[in-house]
Amino acid sequence: MSDLSAALIRVSVAEIDREIERWLQKIVLAMEADRGNVLQVDPADGGIYLTHQWGRPGVLTPDAGRKTDSTKWYPWLLGKVRSGELVVFSSLDELPAEACKDVAAARQMGGKSNVTIPLKVGGTVVGALMVGTFFSERRWSEKAIQRLKLVAEIIGNALERIRSEAEIRRMSEELRQVSQVVTMGELTASLAHELNQPLGAALNNAAAARRLLKAATPDLAEIDEALDDIIRANTRAVDIIKNVRAIFQRGAARSLPVDVRELLLDVARIVTADANMRDISWSMQLPDSLPLVRGDKTHLTQAVLNLVLNAFDSLCDSDDEREVLLRAGHEEPGQIYIAVRDTGRGIDPEAMSHLFEPFFTTKPKGMGMRLTIVRSIIENHGGRIWATQNPDRGATLAFVLPVPPVEGAASPEAQQ
Repeated sequence: MSDLSAALIRVSVAEIDREIERWLQKIVLAMEADRGNVLQVDPADGGIYLTHQWGRPGVLTPDAGRKTDSTKWYPWLLGKVRSGELVVFSSLDELPAEACKDVAAARQMGGKSNVTIPLKVGGTVVGALMVGTFFSERRWSEKAIQRLKLVAEIIGNALERIRSEAEIRRMSEELRQVSQVVTMGELTASLAHELNQPLGAALNNAAAARRLLKAATPDLAEIDEALDDIIRANTRAVDIIKNVRAIFQRGAARSLPVDVRELLLDVARIVTADANMRDISWSMQLPDSLPLVRGDKTHLTQAVLNLVLNAFDSLCDSDDEREVLLRAGHEEPGQIYIAVRDTGRGIDPEAMSHLFEPFFTTKPKGMGMRLTIVRSIIENHGGRIWATQNPDRGATLAFVLPVPPVEGAASPEAQQ
């Protein structure tokens, strides 16, 4: 199951549905069950609809393409799902009297035992994963239930990726006339970049939690931390969409005090799992404290994330040292600096002057937007960004941000 997260990260949004169907088969067989279903809540009407399924030969499988609210057949069970509750039963006889309609529907379909896990994104229930038996009853071990919970986390985040892309398309249509802000192509591309990062981080952390659970003695504290990172990443995705809306409502990003050191630690939590999956040695050098800057924390986080992920990408064809180092400091008065150094292939001298231009890329599948977004964010915060070749190998991308004067402090002129 640890491959599930990576599989859903690699595929395009258009391929996620097919990939979920393929993995449902693997999950059902691995769990020695007979059928697996994924249901989703439709935000338009609140109904819960079957969208993905796989069953063994001889198992009745309803039409996933048929638009029928499953609450009609399983009102008690899906009521539990809406409230975020896990439902596990080995026999239909274990269900309470108020589940009589659910029992009747299950008997009609031939169901015996079942595990139903809510799919949650950012604390909101967006659907359910159901795995059941139809040929015999079985008891579900705690290990099996924990595995299915992690599968539900991964699938929930993959479905949210689809929802986010759909939201991007909807917002792009609404913002068609806002040409003075940015071109339509730039807007859609930048939103896709920004949303894919936190959602991808959530999937990576789900995979990490899955690996931790395979240990002989699972470290529950580390697993809990991984799940916290999943929640944090999805909250960031929601914040990005809210931020975009706020920008167009007010015409400017928020300007608030930002703890840059805390921001960088947040970035580290997001990218560490990704670095491990890519076999990259990732480290940071931070002072014990950094002065506050004024700006939008979500935007600045996104800028640093883009730089780190750009460094990771530069190592994709490197077989030797695969290292990325993030440094920060406050050496010059009135500003802080952040630098990301990699040991990749470096930057072609001819490409150096075009590095931050829109749609310029040296990557076969790149869109040429990541560094453009970073430059826009940094310059909007009064900063400056640049790139340099390292003396040995690779490149360093760095930027500085102004530090506002401490309120009440006298100016140099006043002190003379």
